[in-house]
Amino acid sequence: MKKPSHFKALINYYTTEKGGLVTPISTGSRASFQFPFELRTYIGIHMIKEEELIFAGDSVTLDITLVNAESFLEKLYKGMDFEISDHSGIIGSGVITEVY
Repeated sequence: MKKPSHFKALINYYTTEKGGLVTPISTGSRASFQFPFELRTYIGIHMIKEEELIFAGDSVTLDITLVNAESFLEKLYKGMDFEISDHSGIIGSGVITEVY
């Protein structure tokens, strides 16, 4: 069963030199999302529609589905910023452009 997307965001993935992506990511990729004033991080699933792969240094608009974030979803708002990280550290930042 496919989960619905929770929000659309403009995300800037850092270059490899700035600690960003080492390998490209595709739809279904998971990363940790940290929102301001929220102590907990949430796993977000990337839903890529236009590009097949996202590379270091890319800026893209895509849909994100948060995993186990039901209690946090009502706090999401347009213009909210966030950071994305994986096992190697912070790989990008973004801003919510639409909440579903």
